[in-house]
Amino acid sequence: MQERIHRAEQNEPAFQSSNHRRSPAERAGQTPSEEPVQFVCECDDPACWKAIELRLGEYEQAVSPVDRFLVAPGHEDPAVELVVEEHDAYLVVSKPSLRRRSA
Repeated sequence: MQERIHRAEQNEPAFQSSNHRRSPAERAGQTPSEEPVQFVCECDDPACWKAIELRLGEYEQAVSPVDRFLVAPGHEDPAVELVVEEHDAYLVVSKPSLRRRSA
């Protein structure tokens, strides 16, 4: 379990950075609120770069709690996270041992 947490801690900054850059860029570009935007799966697999499409507001709401991450269905890891929301194209997971940013 510690290895999985460590792997998630290593991978999370890259995924977070990609998605956090995407969100303000889309806002600055005035992306229509109903248009899907591609975000990167935030699972703990270092080889995963699966795109997840959802509206910008949905992404921002999903990851606003500091322990919440966006993953593709089937990419959740029950050893280190708990699924808190299920959608057709993505899951929102809580990683209590890992935080997206300081609270």
